[in-house]
Amino acid sequence: MWTWDYGTYLGEIPEAEETYNVVGNVNEYGLIIGESTFGGLIQLACNRKTGLMDYGSLIWVTLQRARNAREAIQVMDNLVQTYGYASTGESFSIADQNELWIMELIGKGRHAKGAVWVARRIPEGYVSGHANQARITKFPLNDPENTIYSSDVISFARDIGLYTGNDEDFSFSDIYDPVNFDGARFCEARVWSFFSTVMGKEWSDQYLDYASGTNLKNRMPLWVKPNNKLSLADVMESMRNHYEGTSLDNTGTLFSDVGSGAFHNPNRNSPIVWSSTSFKGEQFFNERTIAQPPTGWSIVMQSRPNFPRQMSSILWYGMDDSSTSVHFPIYGSATRVSKGWAGPGPQDGATPPLMEFSLDSAFYVFNLVANFAYSRWNAIYPDVHKEILAKESNYAKLLANTDKHGKELFEKAQNEDDIQEAIEYLTSFSTKLGDELLIDWFKFFGKLFVKYRDGYVTTPNPLVPVCGCSTSSLAYEEEWYNRVIEDTGDRYLYPDDSSFTPPDINRVTISKRELRSFL
Repeated sequence: MWTWDYGTYLGEIPEAEETYNVVGNVNEYGLIIGESTFGGLIQLACNRKTGLMDYGSLIWVTLQRARNAREAIQVMDNLVQTYGYASTGESFSIADQNELWIMELIGKGRHAKGAVWVARRIPEGYVSGHANQARITKFPLNDPENTIYSSDVISFARDIGLYTGNDEDFSFSDIYDPVNFDGARFCEARVWSFFSTVMGKEWSDQYLDYASGTNLKNRMPLWVKPNNKLSLADVMESMRNHYEGTSLDNTGTLFSDVGSGAFHNPNRNSPIVWSSTSFKGEQFFNERTIAQPPTGWSIVMQSRPNFPRQMSSILWYGMDDSSTSVHFPIYGSATRVSKGWAGPGPQDGATPPLMEFSLDSAFYVFNLVANFAYSRWNAIYPDVHKEILAKESNYAKLLANTDKHGKELFEKAQNEDDIQEAIEYLTSFSTKLGDELLIDWFKFFGKLFVKYRDGYVTTPNPLVPVCGCSTSSLAYEEEWYNRVIEDTGDRYLYPDDSSFTPPDINRVTISKRELRSFL
């Protein structure tokens, strides 16, 4: 076992008699597990001294040993109680073809071995979310069909002096990860933005004060019922969310915001909380939106009924910033992944080659496009977004065709060799997409660079023989020019006499401003 976050060796546990194929956060049975870290009380933080299972190892080992969501919850409980826990508080999304659960878990620190947890099943037709803040508050104590919890989740809190009330009033989040301004504004606001997208403005306004961090008692529900059923494309689009169009919009389009720069970039450099010597004693912050530049990778996962188990789970994998990445499908039974998307990391006890730039690495190819888009966001990103949607739409069509043939292969399978042949067909499909996407995305970077280099927009025009192109300036908006004037005064004020010709010379020259484009 190695920690996902730090590459620290934790130890070993006995191998199970039978394990299942795992690709990322899905397995061959259609079980999928996602996570977000909420941290929780410092006194309950765990590390290698308290256990062998960090949150990442817990996910992977569970995927190797469980076939459905309920089984996964029990396996996770057994692993942390048997081998100890080595992380801080975590929220897990656990799903199979029939059920979707949120499980929140926190270790016992140095008080005891193991962890306490609560898991709640999301009702049919509802959506939920979690983003680094524990969200389960009060929960039913006698509804095992929809709520499961560790036997000591309440008694442990009493034993260490965290809770003295009735069992019925116990709130997991309020006790183990009480929400504060950071939890609301930097974490819950992300859930609020997603919920706002699917619920509408009236719902959004109802919880704006909570998401803003000004009313911590007005907590959002754990799940909501959208006005319309969400598609796969809807879920992917929600991961590109920067709070655009909401009351927390920081693109500088709805509200004046110099931080967005001249081209309305919603991203901000770290740190998230900062100060200025001109405003001593005060701290300020940046929004922490759903999509973020430092993102390593993002995933959208499907667990699909009415498929052979080897085809039931799909991992839609995207590299780097989720707003600039293309997600492509990988089957949960795949036996290998595209080379440009694979490689050892801290979870394997290895240091990835992040200090070595390579065009064979999806990480760096996608970073090329993303970082170029950051430079002139409102001009370049629409092109990036359009290309992403086209790619993902095409992949959905290709997946449907592959599903059809894959089903036929499994239905005709007579023996293990036939099954392995079908799995190889699925594997080859996914690896081919990954290989091609890496090449295509670098070519796309080249197109963007040609079009937007040097502060111009350059487009094909065969009527211009000198370059076969037309150029137009990517000018600043008037609001930005006004800021320049306010900041610099008359430093760049152009003289009233625009020609500025000496009075004793009565000749007109070509404007120096037009020399480059004069034909």
